[in-house]
Amino acid sequence: MITRTVSKNPRTTLGDLVNDLQRAGTKVTKATISNTLRRQGLKSCSARRVPLLKPVHVQARLKFAREHLDDPEEDWENVICLAFCVNPSR
Repeated sequence: MITRTVSKNPRTTLGDLVNDLQRAGTKVTKATISNTLRRQGLKSCSARRVPLLKPVHVQARLKFAREHLDDPEEDWENVICLAFCVNPSR
């Protein structure tokens, strides 16, 4: 049941799984669920922390956006293409 639930919804938390199993009548700990998932070949990960923008960065982005507001669409297609060509993992 644990593996099936996580396969359907990969963003399921250990707490959610504990609650689901308690409703089904089984008492387990988060550590037990984590060990079970690891044995099944499923690994957990945490979202990357992204630094907050400082007011200076917000103003710089706004200035850039205003300067390039009237640029033709073809220019933006080239910029996007270069971004993907430089780092294809995005």
